[in-house]
Amino acid sequence: MKESTLIKIGVTSVVVIGVGVVAGFRLFEKIDNGFVGVSYSMNGGIKDKTLSQGVKFVGLDKVIQYPIRLQTVQAKDVSVSTKDGKKTKVNIKYDYKVDPTKASQMYKEFGNITSEDIEKGWIKSKLQKESREVYAKYSLLNVLSGDSSKVEAEILENFSQSVEKKGFIIEDVTVGVPEVDDETQKSIDAIIRAGQENEKAKLDAETAKTKADSDAYKQVKKAEAEATSNNKVSDSINENLIKYTEAQARLKHGWVEVQTGEAIVNAGK
Repeated sequence: MKESTLIKIGVTSVVVIGVGVVAGFRLFEKIDNGFVGVSYSMNGGIKDKTLSQGVKFVGLDKVIQYPIRLQTVQAKDVSVSTKDGKKTKVNIKYDYKVDPTKASQMYKEFGNITSEDIEKGWIKSKLQKESREVYAKYSLLNVLSGDSSKVEAEILENFSQSVEKKGFIIEDVTVGVPEVDDETQKSIDAIIRAGQENEKAKLDAETAKTKADSDAYKQVKKAEAEATSNNKVSDSINENLIKYTEAQARLKHGWVEVQTGEAIVNAGK
């Protein structure tokens, strides 16, 4: 075989192998762990069935990957207004993931953009809307002094419902402390002082009650002891003791007998 022929065969083989390698990379798609793949066919549009993780044969389809793992987003300086007309800003952190069964629907709904793009646009606008509606039900002072957990729970519920139909699942929402103006801060400080004074008054009252209860207890125990002592004395007095006492008195003083109104005194000492 001529050398030129061998060269042609070698070159052809390299080209075929190269084309095969390129085609292999082009016809297969590796879906990363924590993602699903949405396929777009040139002649059939978006396919309803998503691709799970691993290497998948996709042919000439275009594939976009959507993360389905849990993600945490920090939304800073969300502007809200409270019931009493106070404008403030609050940081809201939320955890979410994509429903894998609705990834294709999301692609059809939002087009060729990633879930991160949706997060920064559509999801953020939903969070702002629901947060404003919830804060509008409460005064700023109430939020700061006791209703923060209610606000947080309502935002979680409303926000979850507003994005769930599009395929986003909200797992948790954490709401930070709103910014406050000087006037509101003074009101908060006054509430704190009043609470501290109230707690001190309660403590003083409990201390006084404890002392009173202790004194009353001591008086009861003293009365019980005196009664017990008297009972013992009373129980010890009997006829023999009385006779003995009389005999001792007669020895010392003689005795007096009363008879028909006349007193007869023995002076026989």
